[in-house]
Amino acid sequence: MKKNYAFLSLIISIFTLLAACSNKTTTSDENKKNPTDSKTTELTMAFLAFGPPPKDLELVQNEINKLTKEKINTTVKLLPINASQYTQQTNLMLSSKEKLDLLITGNIPGFLDYSGQAVKGQLYPLENLIEKYGKGISSALGSKYIGSSKIGGKTYGIPTVRDLAGDRSLIMRKDLVDKYNIDIAKIKSLDDVEAVLKTIKENEPNVYPLMPGQVGAATLVDGVSLPEGDPLGDNLGVLLDSSKLEVSNYYESNEYTDLLKVARKWYKEGYILPGASTNKDSAESLMKAKKIFSFIQSSKPGIETQVSKNVGFEVVSVPLTPVSTNTQKVTGFMWAVPQFAQYPEKSVQLLNLLYSDKDLVNLIDWGIEGKHYVKTDNGIIDYPAGVDANTTGYALNSGFQFGNQFLSYVWKGDSPDIWKEMELFNKNAKASKALGFLFDSSPVKTEVAAVTNVINQFKGAIENGMVDPKTELPKFQERLKAAGIDKIVKEKQMQLDKWAKVN
Repeated sequence: MKKNYAFLSLIISIFTLLAACSNKTTTSDENKKNPTDSKTTELTMAFLAFGPPPKDLELVQNEINKLTKEKINTTVKLLPINASQYTQQTNLMLSSKEKLDLLITGNIPGFLDYSGQAVKGQLYPLENLIEKYGKGISSALGSKYIGSSKIGGKTYGIPTVRDLAGDRSLIMRKDLVDKYNIDIAKIKSLDDVEAVLKTIKENEPNVYPLMPGQVGAATLVDGVSLPEGDPLGDNLGVLLDSSKLEVSNYYESNEYTDLLKVARKWYKEGYILPGASTNKDSAESLMKAKKIFSFIQSSKPGIETQVSKNVGFEVVSVPLTPVSTNTQKVTGFMWAVPQFAQYPEKSVQLLNLLYSDKDLVNLIDWGIEGKHYVKTDNGIIDYPAGVDANTTGYALNSGFQFGNQFLSYVWKGDSPDIWKEMELFNKNAKASKALGFLFDSSPVKTEVAAVTNVINQFKGAIENGMVDPKTELPKFQERLKAAGIDKIVKEKQMQLDKWAKVN
């Protein structure tokens, strides 16, 4: 969120919401032209919602439309769709060609299927439009990331500007770290982590030392796998070393075997939350209730402040893996234009504002100044007097998906330099040699489905140490081979070699 499975489980476990669809529109290519200057165009924009729609959504939308009408003679219909229904509803809209001009997509296995949408011809190629209307987009992303989403040499998706890199960190309750004089600066390896978990186990009988990930579907292996590698999107054929374009079966690697041994030992010692792989509570909710000491989290600048705010008390963190970036991290969240969009030029013009216009970014991120937030003397923003997280009328809290997050105001509690820190974080991350490669799984879709079923059967138990890997790993590997994992690895290597010749 591996981590991708955890993140999927997180977003599909939160609130359920039915989102309305717009009327259908023509798909004729003859109609794909810029409207005359005198005609105001309305664009429907679908994005992820992680709760009920804000009650002031229409008020904010009206303010957005004042700005977009003045700048590009366009109005916007905001269409938040709950994360639990987003995949199903946007797939329905794409297949039925309902009115839709922009949508969030990405590469998160089992959730956002940018590659599949592009291969099926559902998305509009954007190179020419970005060149003509997207100077702000190109400037915000830079050359390192602007071409990372190409499929068949064409760009169908534009990554959002956010944390485009990451590491995995151990998040710990500071009260217990202080209580037992744990020197977090000395935590450098899994052996060091084990010593800390042992301290908690021996002294805090009512606290479980570790939940492996943010949600129950996560495993210990997910949390610390491939520190020097690249999952190549789905872990079905990986780079164990991201500086070499050599695809291998991760489930047969020494690294995987070694991590299973650690998981088994920690489980038997009682360090891992019982039933972790089926637990339905988030790590943050369990930590807030003081039932766990720590969990493993995908990390970035400001993560301690973010988690502390969510759990209600201070936490500290230590990195467990190096900071790295790969195609999956960069293309996790992107904007795309449906192939049937009536005015793709206007869609890209609107996107260009989301990557370059600070007023628009902060309207959609935070709402209306004075009503939903106020600026403090140092430029940091906070709730107005008498308003809080429970009473505000607008709190999407998902600036990561709205274009250029670096243009967003900084909320009280975050570092005033959070976006400079994030930019440096991205810049200094170790980039996979396969950055920009996207696997087309359609030639092996039968094998992918079969292998995924096998993984789902074994993953939770074996990767959280609930079963003995000495007996279960050979069974797991045998079943994977029978399902066709070798064919998937071979196909991925072939596509990667072909990609490397061009890139």
